[in-house]
Amino acid sequence: MKKIYQTLLIVLGLTISTLVTAQNNPSTPSNGGHYQGVGSLNVGLGFGFNHNSTGFMADYEFLQLGQDFTLAAAASYYGYSNSYAKYSTIGLGVRFRWYADRVLGITSNKWDVFASGDIGFGITNADYYGEHHGSGVSPIYWGIGIGTKYHFNEKIGLHAIIGTGAQIGVSIGL
Repeated sequence: MKKIYQTLLIVLGLTISTLVTAQNNPSTPSNGGHYQGVGSLNVGLGFGFNHNSTGFMADYEFLQLGQDFTLAAAASYYGYSNSYAKYSTIGLGVRFRWYADRVLGITSNKWDVFASGDIGFGITNADYYGEHHGSGVSPIYWGIGIGTKYHFNEKIGLHAIIGTGAQIGVSIGL
């Protein structure tokens, strides 16, 4: 657990230093490359590596934080079942994205590359052997990943993320 906290602190430190550097560099484009973030609705299928769960996810990027960062409201539903248990989680939280297009020199308006981090809470429901064993709210729900978007045009594209889980879906520019 200590290594997880150390890793999160390093990622947070790098994120803050990149944000400060990006805001202080007047020679970079104001959009941080050509990424399409704010105003994007991203929906798709999700695959959780914990218990081999599957589900649906959605996030809406509504706020630009600095030059290369966005903030999204996120919601998901994951579940799994086997011969002795049925388990489901509804996740609610926020997703931070750092678009690396500018740093990587990606100038194409077709591709975006990003790192993402999620934080929120999960509402769980568990049934074992046909008996209800409870529902509850997790105190914290988090995840990290790297991903890409391919834009067919300004309104529609595909996205994929791999990290603490995997997601594949569509991005819709609103």
